[in-house]
Amino acid sequence: MNLNHIEEMPQLIRQATADEIATIVELKLRMFEEAGIKHYLKAEASAEIHATYAEMYRNLLAIHFVLEEEGSIVACAGAFLKSDIPYCFYETDCYGFIGDVYVMPEYRNRGYARRLTEEAISWLQAGGVKTIRLLASPAGRHLYETMGFKPTHEMELKL
Repeated sequence: MNLNHIEEMPQLIRQATADEIATIVELKLRMFEEAGIKHYLKAEASAEIHATYAEMYRNLLAIHFVLEEEGSIVACAGAFLKSDIPYCFYETDCYGFIGDVYVMPEYRNRGYARRLTEEAISWLQAGGVKTIRLLASPAGRHLYETMGFKPTHEMELKL
């Protein structure tokens, strides 16, 4: 972690606590709404996301970094350790996933998403991850490309 870079920013970047999962979920739902995909969520999605994140925090499989301004969380980014098929059969049986990268509209274009994503990458690297995946929105694609992320060969069929 580059502490000098954090000190240059007047905002506080830190690890979220389990007590702040509700705020993280709120930001995630705003992100889904802006992306036009909130309608895909189940009615009980908020409670399920909260419970899943709480369990992942307890098992050290997830972490969120948050950025505060004037005592309020205005941006977040999550890092997740995943080991689903087929990766669970590989020699390195898990990969990192970055998600929930969201900055409230009035705080955008200040480098917050980049800085939070860098924190997420550092946490995943410290956990031994060799590959990191993410789903990029059209607005976020350029940021991730400048950070070295490349499109993959994955394909999707919507039914």
